[in-house]
Amino acid sequence: MLRQFFMVTTVLALGAAPLGAMTRAEIRDRVFVSAQRAQASSAGQALAQAAGRIAAGTAGLEALLREQQDISEAIVKQRESLAAHAAQPGARAEAAIAGLQTQIELGRNRLGELDRRLTAEFPEFRELTNPAPLSIAEVQALLRPGEALVMTLTDDSFLYTWAVSPGASAWTRVEVEKSDVAAMVQGLRAQLRVEQDNRAGMALNRDRPAGRIAGFDRSAAHLIYQHTLAPLEPVIGGATHLMVVFDGPLTSLPPAVLVASPPEGDDTSPQALRATDWLLKRHALTTLPNVSALRALRQVARPRIEEAGAPSFVGFGDPLLGYRLAAEDGAPAPEEGQVVTRGIYEDVRQVADLAPLPNTAKELRRLAATMGVGPESVHLARAATETAVKTLDMSRADVVAFATHGLLADGLPGLTEPALVFTPPDVPSAEDDALLTASEAAQLKLSADLVILSACDTAGSDGTPGAEGLSGLARAFIYAGARAILVSHWPVDDYAASVLTTGMLDRMYADDARGRSEALRQSALDILADTSEDRFAHPRIWAPFVVVGEGGPDS
Repeated sequence: MLRQFFMVTTVLALGAAPLGAMTRAEIRDRVFVSAQRAQASSAGQALAQAAGRIAAGTAGLEALLREQQDISEAIVKQRESLAAHAAQPGARAEAAIAGLQTQIELGRNRLGELDRRLTAEFPEFRELTNPAPLSIAEVQALLRPGEALVMTLTDDSFLYTWAVSPGASAWTRVEVEKSDVAAMVQGLRAQLRVEQDNRAGMALNRDRPAGRIAGFDRSAAHLIYQHTLAPLEPVIGGATHLMVVFDGPLTSLPPAVLVASPPEGDDTSPQALRATDWLLKRHALTTLPNVSALRALRQVARPRIEEAGAPSFVGFGDPLLGYRLAAEDGAPAPEEGQVVTRGIYEDVRQVADLAPLPNTAKELRRLAATMGVGPESVHLARAATETAVKTLDMSRADVVAFATHGLLADGLPGLTEPALVFTPPDVPSAEDDALLTASEAAQLKLSADLVILSACDTAGSDGTPGAEGLSGLARAFIYAGARAILVSHWPVDDYAASVLTTGMLDRMYADDARGRSEALRQSALDILADTSEDRFAHPRIWAPFVVVGEGGPDS
């Protein structure tokens, strides 16, 4: 398991020097790099497999990838032939073996050359499909004053956490079963879930006695903090902006709900919840899909495209699904049968059976009004199609919002990538099957300050880790040119969605503009401090959203 990985791989595979010849700082750095490799999710594998689709139309890139694939396939066949000849005696077999070994070595050398070219000529693509780990020094060089980064790695019996600031680094290990961490996260997630997945928030406060709301196990949230961040306070304590790379069960939990001090009072008391030392009170928080995303965001981000009169906002949502699609006058159902898309067979009618999200229309109109644009920038119902997303010029929009369902890989039978859901077409095709997958999102042309995925669940409601969905979609939109993505961990209360998103945009574009994560933080703290309704004190109202990507102000 991972314990053996750290004990053996760190010393041998990642460095030839014996343990005694390495300093503690060198060991820490090698283990940090090693942990990033161990943390790599299936999202990266899925995007790597989709490399050809993502690279289509990019001059030189497609040919380079094709040569890599051809050489790799040739080496596989040469190894098979080598094994066959090794079982045969005689000089002829020995000569064949020598020739095959030479061919394999030449192929490996050529693959190395191609890999270096890929990194040098197409760094964004390399970062999307096969990100290289960063050393502690490389992370420190990318961090700005007042920033810090933390990363976890969850083994079956140990939880490792690293912290890096511009001038310091440290790591800690806690002996705790992965199943115990998962149980704590699942328990907290159950308390954060909106009843009946209802975006209309009043149901959350139904039948509650005065001065009492649904509880939240702050002791469990504090214990997770003690296991991870508490020992690293000397490194992160002075940071105003904290970037978080969680793994395993922790990916299902927004870091804002961690509790930094022992909680006091009753977990069902609004006053006690408001007085809690939530991590959000200490730091503006940004989630990164992996450590190397920091390099992609700060070194190879697309330049801004400024043009007078350019649309500042584009929104898609309220797709026609379920009973709304069936009830629309004159609307034919998607054609029966299966269509070929992304190399697999899928029945688009399964998308049409998903529940509608009528409240998303109001949310998108509010966002458009906040950005000072009219209803023509919002594409709803019949206009909320995958075709519209792919064909509309969004390269100059400051904010792009998707208020719809988000699916993890395997969210529907045959779905191999995370995807966003749109109105099913009358005649499904490979270009429009109502699902914008991560690899298709990567091909969009954006330069947005923020992409909002307002109704996108990044994890199952029971706390099942959603790293694959979060990482895949986030990396795809970052590759497409977005600086940051706003995603939700559960279906959002309608009031909270409006206050959090519009309040965030107000602060981002005010005269004294705030960074994305700080703007979200202040909007969440406004709700937490609002005593007009008891329910506003509960983290299920103020903590659903996380910023993924570049959380700070643009430099």
